[in-house]
Amino acid sequence: MSQEPTFWSSVAEHWQITRTLRELQIHFYPDRCTGVWQCYEVCPIGCWTPDYKRRIVVFHNPELCIACGACVLQCPENAIELKTADKGRRTQPTARQRE
Repeated sequence: MSQEPTFWSSVAEHWQITRTLRELQIHFYPDRCTGVWQCYEVCPIGCWTPDYKRRIVVFHNPELCIACGACVLQCPENAIELKTADKGRRTQPTARQRE
């Protein structure tokens, strides 16, 4: 028989979910980008800019990103991922970090 959640168990569960969500950040892999630019179109903050010459997007101002995941869902090339932060830093991964 399972117990019904109490007020405090619900608060604890909510707190854990909140902590997990706060640790998420965008990881962008420009080598996978083919310049579809859907991430640029859906970002509510404007963290993406098209680079028309190289036919990719540029992820700028990562500290402003709210990690909503809209760009992740729209990218057909899986060039954008939503992962937990590495030691609280919000940076783009280097080639070594991708391996």
